[in-house]
Amino acid sequence: MFELAQELITFLLSKTEFTEVMSDRLTPIVSSETSPYPFANYMVKDDPGFTKDADAQSGSLFFYFEKEGYMKCAQFLDVMKPIIKEKYEWLGSDIEFVESDQSFVGIINFNKV
Repeated sequence: MFELAQELITFLLSKTEFTEVMSDRLTPIVSSETSPYPFANYMVKDDPGFTKDADAQSGSLFFYFEKEGYMKCAQFLDVMKPIIKEKYEWLGSDIEFVESDQSFVGIINFNKV
């Protein structure tokens, strides 16, 4: 999982489409409560493989946008979709509402190819 995390960080931080919006605000699983919007989190995991000899790896990206930032979030997911597809198998995306601060989180799920 460490290798996938390192690969993902390097890949995303090399993409200007990502850094123009998120800068270098990319952390595993959670961010500081004082992180300015927008920011991103990632999570990687091992999944049971399709064969007895190999496990699969997958990941999720979480892009947080401020209150009333739904359209920015949707646009960013649209921008990131082809970028993620360059290196990973796209599984899907959606946007969720965070009630506690009324922010939005765009989620992308993918498999390592």
